[in-house]
Amino acid sequence: MIVALTGGIASGKTLVADHFRDLGVPIIDTDVIARQLVRPDEPVWHLIKESFGSEYICANGELDRSKLADLVFANANERLRLEAIMHPAIFAEVERQLQEIGEKPLIIVVVPLLYEVAAEERFAAVISVTASSGQQISRLVATRGYSRAEAEARLAAQLPAVEKAGRADYVIDNSGDIAATSKQINALYQHLTGKDA
Repeated sequence: MIVALTGGIASGKTLVADHFRDLGVPIIDTDVIARQLVRPDEPVWHLIKESFGSEYICANGELDRSKLADLVFANANERLRLEAIMHPAIFAEVERQLQEIGEKPLIIVVVPLLYEVAAEERFAAVISVTASSGQQISRLVATRGYSRAEAEARLAAQLPAVEKAGRADYVIDNSGDIAATSKQINALYQHLTGKDA
């Protein structure tokens, strides 16, 4: 069973994915894949450089991720242009990793923008992680060094958490403490695999 794990930025997707990984579930993270795809001289890196210009490449050859993020979060057309480069390559790598993993009772693929890119049909079910928008903004400011305005811009570029939760098959509420979140994950793991956590 291949299940997507989604949720808004700073909702706690990594926390949930790590817990499932600790339970022995293979995890494929599209954020990790995206970072690998834009390493210097990778084909996607070249496509971004050609499409957006060398001003988005640092002196050391690395993609200037923060400068590119500022552009695409301020301009929906630029975001769509970047997604048209990134998403086919990301999902091709997801397929490659799925083939490598082979048959398992449960495999989770972390896809933060699952609904935004209409990829939910690729999966047997969807888990959405939720937290309040206030918590998301606080976490972004506290842990990622964003200003409040930057955090709000990133939140505004995604579907509202309540909409993602409404479309998902399963919801994990990460607005409480870690123990409460862990309890929900363990129960869902048991439900999906028939095994005790």
